[in-house]
Amino acid sequence: MTTSPKTEDLLVGQTLDEKYLIEHRLSAGGMGSVYRARHLQMDRPVAIKFLHQRLLADEASRIRFQREARAAVRLQHQNAVSVTDFGETADGHVYLVMELLEGPTLREILMKEAPIETARAISIMMQASAAVAAAHEAGIIHRDLKPSNILVTQSPDVRAVVKVLDFGVAKLAHHALDDDEGAITLRQAGALIGTPRYMAPEQYNGHELTPAADVYSLGVILYEMLTGMAPFTGSSPVEIAAKHVSDPPQPPRRIVAEIPEDVERLVLHAMEKAPEDRPANADEFRRELLETAERLGLEHQALTSVPNFEALRNEGVESPSGRLVVDIKRVRALSSGSNEIKIVHRGHDSRSRVKDPKEVGSGSFLDKVKRILGRR
Repeated sequence: MTTSPKTEDLLVGQTLDEKYLIEHRLSAGGMGSVYRARHLQMDRPVAIKFLHQRLLADEASRIRFQREARAAVRLQHQNAVSVTDFGETADGHVYLVMELLEGPTLREILMKEAPIETARAISIMMQASAAVAAAHEAGIIHRDLKPSNILVTQSPDVRAVVKVLDFGVAKLAHHALDDDEGAITLRQAGALIGTPRYMAPEQYNGHELTPAADVYSLGVILYEMLTGMAPFTGSSPVEIAAKHVSDPPQPPRRIVAEIPEDVERLVLHAMEKAPEDRPANADEFRRELLETAERLGLEHQALTSVPNFEALRNEGVESPSGRLVVDIKRVRALSSGSNEIKIVHRGHDSRSRVKDPKEVGSGSFLDKVKRILGRR
């Protein structure tokens, strides 16, 4: 949000809707600025995103914002940043209230560590695609997926969890400079296009978008994670657009030879020029990732829902006093939805043996709980 320092100072210390006390600004970008705030009644921190006022210049835009914000609030997925509230201040600042997360964006990780090892890249992408799949199921197309919209959180008890940001918000943009990606978010023929390095060919043409447009963006992000570079670059958005529309991407294995052929194949499938030649939606893409991980002998944890109390009680260990004993930290690690993947090395050493199917990927969450508790 391009407001003056004075205006931003005025935001800090304000209380919104008599319940959100703004503490300080966390970041700023093309869509607006994000502030740390505190929910006064619940005494917990939240993040508040103030959208740039130019995004909502007329009544039609504000009605569209309310519709998109309600859709974002309804989207509940462990890999999507939760939007819990939205509103507008008396002086016209429109805002979204979100869960406060700590951790680097994928863009920050790539700047320090790219290229990323194959198993880790697939782990991150499986989580991101799971969030996008939930959005597609709810009828939401993200339209602006990119590394700076993917956050990787970490806590002591749980493996790294990926969170996708800005569902339903990108559609509101008219024209903004995105400092995080060094590119311009464009609008053509009344429809948002996105950020040039990650846009599907049909977005440049202003065509009606389908979930396959998000799949293309996910493919580009995975390509960049694996190779350390975007498939198409240029000195201007127009030059980048022409390459996305017409040029085939350089095969990832020509850049990093260690990338498995099957992984290269699924990346290029996601980046097909015609939407009908790609996976139709993020759920199909995620299934391809999962099948590839299994085919390559990668150990993975599929996303599952937590069992109800009755089911978990049946799988617990009863102590001599009759109490149910469950190792909560270890159960939480399995149910975190991290899709953490690691290579299962094929060899004769017992430490690198291929695990028996009964031990790996046995399907249900309860099977995993059984393994934790030693009841197979």
